[in-house]
Amino acid sequence: MHFFAHGLMKNNFLDRAAWQDMLDREQTPDTSGCVGLLRRSDFTSRQGTLLVWCGKAGGMEADFRAYGGSAGSDVDLLLVADDDALQALRTQGLAALRSMVRTGRLHPYMLKTMDELESAGLADFVEDMGLTFPKH
Repeated sequence: MHFFAHGLMKNNFLDRAAWQDMLDREQTPDTSGCVGLLRRSDFTSRQGTLLVWCGKAGGMEADFRAYGGSAGSDVDLLLVADDDALQALRTQGLAALRSMVRTGRLHPYMLKTMDELESAGLADFVEDMGLTFPKH
């Protein structure tokens, strides 16, 4: 079975409209930054499809790009999760992030400094996941 078709049948990860619907109903941050979501299997194999939420006027926009081991210089925060966790995130919304991080179902990777995340408007998003950074 073709990879793309398998991904759609397994959990609809590649359904951009469904991700956009989730972002539209959530209170996404007013940000100039981007958050990448990646399936754990794609992260491990260093190839696959990266879902990117980028800040636009009035919210965040979902889009996809090829992943070849790097999220790209525009991605500020990378979220890596198993298929079931990504499906739950899409259906339950951003409120599910904190428990997924706490239980190890979703691993966040900060690709920028806290100052850069603050400048991009993502500091509250990071804190909503239950992550904190020491202030020196």
